[in-house]
Amino acid sequence: MMTINWRFSGILLACMVMGLAACSSNSTKKSAAPVILVDGNTSAKAQGGCGNDPTYTIEGKTYQVLNSAAGYAEKGTAAWYGAEYQGTETAGCEAFDMYGYSAAHRTLPLPSFAQVTNRQNGKQIIVRINDRGPFEGGDLIQLSFAAANALGIKARSGAPVEVAAISPDQLPPEARGVAKANTQVAKPAEPVDKSKPYYVIAGTWPDKNTSLDMFVRLTSVGLAKTEMATAQQNGREMYQVRVGPLYSQDQIDNVKDILESNGLANFKVVAR
Repeated sequence: MMTINWRFSGILLACMVMGLAACSSNSTKKSAAPVILVDGNTSAKAQGGCGNDPTYTIEGKTYQVLNSAAGYAEKGTAAWYGAEYQGTETAGCEAFDMYGYSAAHRTLPLPSFAQVTNRQNGKQIIVRINDRGPFEGGDLIQLSFAAANALGIKARSGAPVEVAAISPDQLPPEARGVAKANTQVAKPAEPVDKSKPYYVIAGTWPDKNTSLDMFVRLTSVGLAKTEMATAQQNGREMYQVRVGPLYSQDQIDNVKDILESNGLANFKVVAR
């Protein structure tokens, strides 16, 4: 049996996919007037104080939650998350909705609102901070799939943004009082064992363009953890597109459902 040592190239591929939109500056777009988009979830009411302990520790690092979001403004980079986490519980005790304008932040109170600006194209949206993270990499904020898409962000991480907190009474008039809070509470999350990662393999091809097309297809439907790996097989370079690492059955099932709903039934789940 041949042993394949896959190496990862997701970040490079994200830049290849986005081209000038995400991996270079675009002075023409920067000069355009920003358009602020909002969705209907404008409640700032917390659910039982969820996620607002004064401090919390993740993987040995301690974070201090701000007493107030007032005056917060910072530049950094954004990541995004999507279908793998659809319906799972956020740190704010809500069900994550990849199609809502929401986001995760390490220290802003939950829930709070922030205006996020894509510094590459000037697009702006208002998101509801209802989760904690990101905890991998150096990104400042982690956006939902819909929020990232509205900002024109395709790269899984590293998109330059500016985040500025706003109070509910600063929301645009068309957004005030439009809808009630998202009160859907997710079912309790499964314990996460990160010593047993799983991957859903969408396919392996000798043709780079075929695999790149699949990579783009999967990220475009919200599978943020899609990656492409390469290996030598019988002296020939092969390209594998897979989604992971995944650590729970819910994550695996969400990915399988997305693949099947997009006509992709020939996948397999492997443990690493």
